[in-house]
Amino acid sequence: MTFSIRLYNDDARACAEVYFYAVQRGTNEKYTKEQRNAWAPKIPDPLTYLSDETCVIAEAQGKVIGFISMTADQHISMAFVHPDWHRQGVAGALYNRLLNTVSAPPKTVHASLIAQPFFEKRGWVAVEKEEHVVRGVTLIRHLMRLD
Repeated sequence: MTFSIRLYNDDARACAEVYFYAVQRGTNEKYTKEQRNAWAPKIPDPLTYLSDETCVIAEAQGKVIGFISMTADQHISMAFVHPDWHRQGVAGALYNRLLNTVSAPPKTVHASLIAQPFFEKRGWVAVEKEEHVVRGVTLIRHLMRLD
């Protein structure tokens, strides 16, 4: 299956859907149903704040299948790929395009247990294990840095 990479262009609603399905169906190897439901209980409101960040979109046949975004202070705020597209190079292509788009590379990310190996393969280092409480449920993630 082929996909293309482009910059964000009013994709807030589609990104919200990718986020929901990535959490609910793409993280079940590392997170319980209770944790997934706390993290993303429903498709959220459109992620309109992405327009204020550097955001890169992956799409296939006109449909958004993944995205990665970075804030002005060089923090990767979101990186999600629809589970139907996992392990097909989408996340790597998004990450590479982000690096080629920004003037200064990202420095931090709060990586889920699913995302952590992806970032480690690219030279990121976990510096702190975090117990992030969402809707009363604890989720484990790692603060990672790229030096």
